[in-house]
Amino acid sequence: MNFFCLKKDLNKIKSSRILRFLVFMVLLKSSEFSQSHLSAESPLNESLNTIQAKALNGDAHYQGILGLFHKFGERGLAVDIQEAERWAKLAAEKDGAIGLCALAAISLENGKTNQGRFLYDEAYLHSNLLALAKDKDPFALYCLGMIEIDNPPRNFSKAIRHLEASAEMGFASAQATLGMINFTGIGVKKNTKLAIKWCSRAAKVKLPLGMFYLGMAYSVGDGVEKNDDFSIRWIRTAADRNLVMAQLTLGMKYATGDGVKKSLETAINWLHRASVGGSQEAKLQLRKYENHLERLKSPAAVYIPDNQKKSISTLAESDLSLGEEQNKITTSEVIPKTLDRSTNNYDADFDAVNSAMSVLTVEKNREKAKSLLELPAKNGNFLASKHLGLIYYKENNYKTAFDWFNVAAKGGDSESFRYIGIMYFLGQGVKQDYEQAKHWLTKAIKTGDLEATRYIRILDSF
Repeated sequence: MNFFCLKKDLNKIKSSRILRFLVFMVLLKSSEFSQSHLSAESPLNESLNTIQAKALNGDAHYQGILGLFHKFGERGLAVDIQEAERWAKLAAEKDGAIGLCALAAISLENGKTNQGRFLYDEAYLHSNLLALAKDKDPFALYCLGMIEIDNPPRNFSKAIRHLEASAEMGFASAQATLGMINFTGIGVKKNTKLAIKWCSRAAKVKLPLGMFYLGMAYSVGDGVEKNDDFSIRWIRTAADRNLVMAQLTLGMKYATGDGVKKSLETAINWLHRASVGGSQEAKLQLRKYENHLERLKSPAAVYIPDNQKKSISTLAESDLSLGEEQNKITTSEVIPKTLDRSTNNYDADFDAVNSAMSVLTVEKNREKAKSLLELPAKNGNFLASKHLGLIYYKENNYKTAFDWFNVAAKGGDSESFRYIGIMYFLGQGVKQDYEQAKHWLTKAIKTGDLEATRYIRILDSF
């Protein structure tokens, strides 16, 4: 039946009350969100128990909200991506906008770009997302903001407007996201004042992402006075709530003694948790520090020079009876100065290289990383030389990169072999030479760098 007929036909209907009721029912059915979402009561003002109960009863909107809550650690929940994905899928099966968007974000973070963008498109085109946003739903506004950022064509100014609207309503995940964007300067001009404002508001309600970036601000003294104690407290709290980037950062801080007493055991514990959470960088660092700790637990035999006058019994007795500080003196008496480079300097160089990697990973500060790497590289640390080469290569400073790769190549570093081959192939920093390129790429393959095989095939076509 068409209720929007001509006025003369409407007059034929005896009861206008019946007509109004039927028109109301048609309009209600055509709207894409239920009456519960039209109410003045916002889910932000509802208890977690109420939200969970509505999600369990099958409400797609609340299932999507619960997915976001588990993804970000809202309302005291720990970050739990598996649980977030479970609730998001339940909502997405009913074309729930928030569930589709939560699932899209998880897919993108897992490297499933096509799937993530498809789900965002589905949410935008075929769900009630726009209707919810028009009704000022904070979760829909947040999702629209993330679509503008993560789903090309990107529109950061529009995204910020949506995120700010959501954040002003009190959605902590939107607040932390704004803090992260302003803190890092991704897509917008870096604004430390705004970053601290939004991160502080999110941290106040104990959202892990907000606490982490506030901790990073204290770590580097960005917008607030540098305070290692505050930094570690905030980052540790976020790490305890299963935020993987906080666990990785905390592990690196304990590994290098950055703002906290150095402890390889504690570092390995946090790096292990981050690797279980899916961080590839944490897996790499975990292997390095486990090997380093094993080496420290199994030290080399102490060398006794010919000019040592004390008997072996006396040296052993001294080692057992003296305190820690005196033991250091005894060790220095036993080990000749010519061997210092293989002990103390090795540890110092190892720490410097890994501190530089932490700076690159967490702070994204290439200049600081280069300054940390230069000394161990000049001391002959091939790993430091390779990383210097990689940094200069990314900066298109090919001549300097080539020099450092050559230093690392003397230590047999296969990745450096590959880069030298690539640079000869492309004529980067050196005269183009296909024979030299093939020579170095072949060396890389023989020493285990399988990535070089791809370049060999390309080279052969020339």
